[in-house]
Amino acid sequence: MMTIDDEKRNLYENICEMKDGSIEQMCLITMYSLGSYFKSLFTFGSSNKVTRDNLNIIKEMFKIIKTERTLLNYILQNIDKFDIAATQEVVEMLDDVNDKTVLYYYDVINGIEDAAELKEEHRGYRPRCGFPTLIEDSSYAGEVIALGENLESLKSFLDFEEEFWEFIKDKTKKVDTSIEIMEKMVYAIPIYNEEGYVVSLQLMIPRISNLESALLAIKIYKKAYDIYKMIGKKYDKDNLDDSAILQERYKNSYLSRKVKNLLGLKSVK
Repeated sequence: MMTIDDEKRNLYENICEMKDGSIEQMCLITMYSLGSYFKSLFTFGSSNKVTRDNLNIIKEMFKIIKTERTLLNYILQNIDKFDIAATQEVVEMLDDVNDKTVLYYYDVINGIEDAAELKEEHRGYRPRCGFPTLIEDSSYAGEVIALGENLESLKSFLDFEEEFWEFIKDKTKKVDTSIEIMEKMVYAIPIYNEEGYVVSLQLMIPRISNLESALLAIKIYKKAYDIYKMIGKKYDKDNLDDSAILQERYKNSYLSRKVKNLLGLKSVK
């Protein structure tokens, strides 16, 4: 049976292979794109958009590989802190989007070469990409950043008063299993007195190891906080705020700021 150390070693080696492979991919893309550039330059001229797109491919691929290496290096630097299973899933996601990206750019280059050989410019127009690349969508980097999220970081994001966290400390249980099972097990429920007033609460939260579990924890903590604010009052489920807005802010604002800092971006989408 494979141990945690074995899994960590395999993950480390896989990431190193991905980094080495990205250098080879960049060299090949550059070589093929330059070859396509000169063919389209001869056929369409230097100012033609099909010709110029060859150089765009090189620039974009360079940015993509630079972003990927930054994310992989971040994982390597924190591999002892991250949950191995969750990290493996994120690395597989990065590997998958890399494979699809490389195939897409080869298709673009092949289309440009066909256009130059047949002298039909429209054949060189870039087809629509069926997925966002690493430089077009910050959600990939958000998944990487979320590997390092924990209770303290969620407390900072949620910004609930310290009295709440102290109150629920001995009323909280944790569950650690797959996200599909945790979604069915977690809860935040009110405790009533004989008159039906809320006097306390109990909650079960997921162990935070990735983006999905962090979002699930936010949902439960938000419900628990709303119940906490009802202590001494009748429970009114209609006064529970929708956590979806809070979850979106976590992804699109809080994590995006962390992505921006990691990647050194002026803005992220």
